[in-house]
Amino acid sequence: MSEIQHSARAHAALSASSSHRWMMCPPSVKLSGQFADKPSPYAEEGTFLHELSELKLHRYLGDMTPEVLEAQYAAHRDNDFYSDEAESVTDEYVDFCIETIESVRVSCPDPLILVEHRLDYSEYVPDGFGTGDLVIVADGVLEVVDFKGGRGVRVEAERNSQLMLYGLGALLEFEALYDIRNVRMTIVQPRLNNISTYETTTDELIRWAEKEVRPKALLAYEGKGEFCAGEWCRFCRARYTCRKRSEYHMRLAERDFKAPDLLTDEEILDILPVAESLNNWVADLIAYATQQAVDGKTWPGYKLVAGRSVRKYTSEAEVIRAATEAGYTDIYKTTLLGVGDLEKRMGRKKFSEVLGKYVVKPVGAPQLVPENDPRRPYADAASDFNDRA
Repeated sequence: MSEIQHSARAHAALSASSSHRWMMCPPSVKLSGQFADKPSPYAEEGTFLHELSELKLHRYLGDMTPEVLEAQYAAHRDNDFYSDEAESVTDEYVDFCIETIESVRVSCPDPLILVEHRLDYSEYVPDGFGTGDLVIVADGVLEVVDFKGGRGVRVEAERNSQLMLYGLGALLEFEALYDIRNVRMTIVQPRLNNISTYETTTDELIRWAEKEVRPKALLAYEGKGEFCAGEWCRFCRARYTCRKRSEYHMRLAERDFKAPDLLTDEEILDILPVAESLNNWVADLIAYATQQAVDGKTWPGYKLVAGRSVRKYTSEAEVIRAATEAGYTDIYKTTLLGVGDLEKRMGRKKFSEVLGKYVVKPVGAPQLVPENDPRRPYADAASDFNDRA
């Protein structure tokens, strides 16, 4: 590959990344087709991080000329999303990929290694395809690694339909050339310290595709099936005005709840699973109404106002010049580089040797999550922390 084209890659209507939604709510695909797909800053940053990771993997694999590699790297350093954190986040992902590749090479000296590879699963999903961040094909186990650059929602690999469709596409392409018995799928999410792996047999993957994927995909492709609201609505383009989603949340909002300290345990348990979804729905509704007002719509009883803003310099260089000429020289502050930035500057091994004993990772604040969350219970994590203190 001589040029990174990640930002321009096509997306299938029944994409792997949106598969959880179209499998849970098949007609949402046709409904959301009425709305423009406007990329968010988070999606744009994610694309940039993928491109930067791709460059680093090509540098490791040695399949790009140094001149092309440096030219593209220089262009990415000029990107608004480029930062020390972007380097650190992508380094963590790439380090995991390299460790995985080297581990596979122990038992298979010459595996097939594919970066940003198009995976076709249209045998089960009409016009279905996606792009695998890293695919490693070898006898025995097929590896699929997916990079998540976000920090908002923790993504798990366990029966993750996006990863399973990637695994399915890779299996369909290479099963005739390799003796693949298992498919191992991993999500690497550096900003949340999350590395999640799920492994299944090829037989189980095919059964899932035949019994669960194909029927739902055909319904979605034809715009049929029942609308169904849930947490999968969060990134649907029709989420702002979807009636089913509104009805779903209004059933909760219309309940006559007592004060929180008077709710029964059963009522609290009834609310907890949908509380976050309700908050997201309200936020989406406000965002939609606000944008409509910006575009000229009048909402009776409401008006647009300027939100809070923070003062900023028009030019730091001019501020430095003017302040210095006025006799003010104490206009800078010095802070120690953060752990991640300093580790990158020194290198992991040297950082560990020199500063390892001065670095701690405090236990995080307690969070109430569903019991199937893979993280250890808070009491256990806090106990480990106290034992180390």
